[in-house]
Formats: sequence, structure tokens, C-alpha cells
Amino acid sequence: MVQAVEAPDSIVDVISTDTCSFMHCAGKLKVLDHQWIQVIFQPPELRVGAMGFQYGGESEVKLQITYIDEKIRLGKGSRGSLFVFRRRHGGSTNV
Repeated sequence: MVQAVEAPDSIVDVISTDTCSFMHCAGKLKVLDHQWIQVIFQPPELRVGAMGFQYGGESEVKLQITYIDEKIRLGKGSRGSLFVFRRRHGGSTNV
């Protein structure tokens, strides 16, 4: 899974294998305070080969940033999910 965060407020999550990417979720990021962010995602897009379609509706997540430095970001979702993001070259992060 790769998560690309682009200034000022865009975020894209991509789930893929070595041979293809098969799910894309694009959203808008909003800073709530010094620890919490909110992301409102558009409906996910499922891609199989050249075919793609959207399913479901918008979704919203809140994430508490518990630690961040130039290499790593640790987060905790509002429902208890834990996330570890490692910075990649070019400024995006991945799980």
C-alpha cells in the first residue's frame, strides 16, 4: 500500500501488487488541530487491467498523528487502527 500526500491538501491511497494496482482512493486532507487530521475520500476506484469502476460512496477517516519526523509517521485511527508510514524518495509516504 502506498499513500501519497501532496500539498496542500490532496491524498491518494493505492493498493497494488508487483504486477498491477487495483484500488485507488483519492481524498482531501484537513488539519483539525496539532495532532488530528481528517480525510474525506471520494468513492474508491477498483481497477482490473484496463477496466475500472467506482463503488460505494464517500468515506471519512480521522487520524491522530502520534509521532512524526523526517523518516517516519505513526498514526492512530479514531477507531483504534494503528498506522506506520515510512517516507519514500520524492516526498510521498508508504505503509
